Amino acid sequence: MPRKASFHRYPLIGRFADIARKRDYLWSFRTESVRPALYIGSIVALLPLLGIQVAVAFGLALMSRANVMLLVGLQFITTPFTAPPIYYATYHVGRAAMETVGFESSAQEVMSEDALIEELGNIDKSIANDTNPRLNRWGGTIVALMVGGFLVGAIIGLVLDLIWRYGSGRVRARRLRMIRQKLDSDSTPSPTTSD
Repeated sequence: MPRKASFHRYPLIGRFADIARKRDYLWSFRTESVRPALYIGSIVALLPLLGIQVAVAFGLALMSRANVMLLVGLQFITTPFTAPPIYYATYHVGRAAMETVGFESSAQEVMSEDALIEELGNIDKSIANDTNPRLNRWGGTIVALMVGGFLVGAIIGLVLDLIWRYGSGRVRARRLRMIRQKLDSDSTPSPTTSD
């Protein structure tokens, strides 16, 4: 994960190290910086942006005033090894979500030239048909990946947010107990022994 002291070593985002060091919210672990980082980072990690995720995450951290360490760190969920199963799953989630709201991604094989010309001739009719709009094969795949990545990322962000809230609540409660114990021990007089 990028740290403030070693931020300049990263190939692409290292060029913006001076900008990043001047913005304390990028390094803050306050709730207002962590929660957006969890949601945005989870969503960006599951979008089909492999290769440019870190740069996108850094830009979104600047715009949303979120913790850059968490946001960029979450991008390492998808690696060249984990991306195929993740994108496969998000594609199916996105496709199911699109079909639920009425979009149908066409799973047609590559059309012959005559069929393609006929399909292009009917484009106005297919757009006018609002009951079952169709997306072309590649466009439908990309849209399904984006929709699925957004939905699954939002759910993962919610789970991480709940874990963060629970953990930070426990830490806060422990600190309060320690402060109370210290105050109680300072306010009670030490026992004196009488001979």
